[in-house]
Amino acid sequence: MAATSTLIAGLRDRAAALRRVAATIENSEAVVLYRRAGGDTWIGPTPEHCLNDLHAIRRTLLTAADGLRSEARRIDQRAQQLEAESLSPALWGRGS
Repeated sequence: MAATSTLIAGLRDRAAALRRVAATIENSEAVVLYRRAGGDTWIGPTPEHCLNDLHAIRRTLLTAADGLRSEARRIDQRAQQLEAESLSPALWGRGS
């Protein structure tokens, strides 16, 4: 059971780490960089192209953060499943 507890703790630690990375991505300057772009901040023929690129990068980053949170939820569910299984009386030889 100690090995199971260690595994569960490790899974929860990984899920927490994924959530921290997702939060770091969401709070990064790259996510809001598009706010600084526009016709008044660009000298050249393609300010709209730059803005479109920044929006695409933002979507990619936010999608990655969502994916990390989804994986964290999956890992948490696995940890909960393992915990429930380890607490099952049947596994202790007391089941029916």
